[in-house]
Amino acid sequence: MNFVFWSSQIDTKTMKTYFIAIMMMVFPCLLHSQDQNAPVRLKQINIVKTNYQNSKDGEIVNKTVVFKDGKIQTITTSDVVQHFFYNTKGLLDMTVKDKVGSDWKEVVNYTYDADNNITKFVKKYQEGNDYITKTVTFGYEGARVKVITKKSTNHQNIVDDVEYIVENGIIVRRTTRDRNKAIIGKIEYVYINDNVAKHKGLVGDKISKTYTFDDKKSVDALIVQSLFGDNYKVIVPMISYHEDEFSFEAISYNNEMNFSPSSAVLVAVSRKFKYNKLNYPISCSQVEENGIVKTEKTFIYE
Repeated sequence: MNFVFWSSQIDTKTMKTYFIAIMMMVFPCLLHSQDQNAPVRLKQINIVKTNYQNSKDGEIVNKTVVFKDGKIQTITTSDVVQHFFYNTKGLLDMTVKDKVGSDWKEVVNYTYDADNNITKFVKKYQEGNDYITKTVTFGYEGARVKVITKKSTNHQNIVDDVEYIVENGIIVRRTTRDRNKAIIGKIEYVYINDNVAKHKGLVGDKISKTYTFDDKKSVDALIVQSLFGDNYKVIVPMISYHEDEFSFEAISYNNEMNFSPSSAVLVAVSRKFKYNKLNYPISCSQVEENGIVKTEKTFIYE
């Protein structure tokens, strides 16, 4: 009996040794796997924009975007700070812009329905000596989104009457109407490989805008998805007409490299990127075709 008990202890010790040895081999692999599957989050974006229009050396504007948990917290230039706030679902709820040494302020509020579709966008700002409230409401009727814009200073009340058509979760058409409901503008959006490849002006402004992309993961899409959730592909294009920080093309899967308009009224833009091992940009050099404005961006991740 003593021999059997001693033998059993040996087996138990041996099993523990094997178990520890296996865990020492597997644990680093588990850590590596978790690291590979961890969400990619931005920490900071540094932007240097140089305008050579009035100076050979160029007028420089620095801009810093700070993130927390992958969401924008502040956007700061030399004299303006914009703060971002989020609701309980993690969607962008409000932004507040303040100008250093001034009472000037701009406040934007976002409202959503139970399905996280945007229903209202309200911007309060100062224009000259006037304090203006711009209210944009979004109504959903099947594949149609009806968007009405009103301004507190406009006696006719309705400023814009727009209708979007959504197909397969993306906006494919934008129609603008006048006070008599007559169509005065129509744009069709063309997508290639989940990228916004073209804006085709069909009625009114018939300028076409063409975009090309790299084959890497979009840093802009990473940003807007963290702000607006699963519905970002519909929300961002509509908001882009009212908020300068968001571009229609930000919803694209890849990074925009070139912008080519069909009219000289608009300026073509080209970009060059460098990437990290996860195929996200770590830097971007942007040049306008006329050479007047150059922008350098650096992306820092958690």
